[in-house]
Amino acid sequence: MTHLDFYQAHRIAPVSYDMSDMEAHLKRRESLYLHLKLPPIAFRGAKVLEVAAGLGHNSLYVAHMRPSKLVLLEPNPTAVEGIHHAFATFDKKHTFPEVVAEKLEEYISQDPFDIVLCENWLGTSKHERSLLHKLLNLCSSSGHLVITTISPIGFVPNLLRRFLARFIAPISLDFQTRTSRLLKAFSPHLKTVQSMTRSHKDWVQDNLLNPAYFGIALSLPKVIEEIGGRCYVIGTSPSFIEDWRWFKSLYRDSQKWNELALLQYRIKAHNFLDYREPPTTGDPLVNQALEEKAEALIEAVHKDEINPSFQNVLTLLQEFLSLLPPHLPAFAALQEVEVAVGELMKGKPLPPMQKFSPLFGRETLYLSLKTYS
Repeated sequence: MTHLDFYQAHRIAPVSYDMSDMEAHLKRRESLYLHLKLPPIAFRGAKVLEVAAGLGHNSLYVAHMRPSKLVLLEPNPTAVEGIHHAFATFDKKHTFPEVVAEKLEEYISQDPFDIVLCENWLGTSKHERSLLHKLLNLCSSSGHLVITTISPIGFVPNLLRRFLARFIAPISLDFQTRTSRLLKAFSPHLKTVQSMTRSHKDWVQDNLLNPAYFGIALSLPKVIEEIGGRCYVIGTSPSFIEDWRWFKSLYRDSQKWNELALLQYRIKAHNFLDYREPPTTGDPLVNQALEEKAEALIEAVHKDEINPSFQNVLTLLQEFLSLLPPHLPAFAALQEVEVAVGELMKGKPLPPMQKFSPLFGRETLYLSLKTYS
């Protein structure tokens, strides 16, 4: 089942944000794009396409920057209604978008776009990775593509919440009952996250109940492997790339942008595990092993939902832990998961998990890519 199938089956679009403070919302989006080397002037007069626009909340910022053309591609009818509502109540000067209720696979444009945006959608399947090429084909010869990737390491804390969820709200229950049970169990965890703008209900439905969840862990290395020959990384959020090359040599070294991004990613990948910890550098080989173990853990949790075999998940978790320094707060936090499984199997409620409940990864990594001109 795809994201779209899941959303349509339940008539939901679980991507809404807290819009009570519009100025704060617009500033958050501006800050993101500054990390991605796209200041406000980059959108002014530009032709912009946003793919999988959801409820249009993120599109408001782009529209407010007054692009010459703004196309929002969104096939979910519930989300399309949300887009029209968002713009009908948006009281700032803006470019009114053209809303196209089509899938990316169906969409054809006669003119290329200066900026193409696609957040929190494409994943690891062969089909979705191939759609990265279609996104690039929609960019002009010197255009920008913004996508989101997932750090498998940063994915682990929420992956384990998904693992615990199957004990708390078995798949045999109806959708609303499962939603209610998981809200009760995990809202205390979500309340620890500062600056969260998504509702707990949306988070639960999209992360703990959505069957397409396991396919979203498209990492930066996989993106570069797929389309690195056609574009190069110029910005990320979180921003982790240091570049000490002399500016006069950069024009000869454009092919090395992706090599640099990969190197910086490898030596800093462990930082994605716990958003509370200040960033440090690490051994790239250890981090690569940690990421590979995280990918194996994703596959194990997915299989556990289809054919329950929780012991394999716990074994891989121990192997993941063996690659972490024991002094890290995340180490003791992840150990609580095994204890929680034991309690849940006895029919008891999810324990407080004082160390694990505030553990969230820097899961989503934004990439800004420039096409080769």
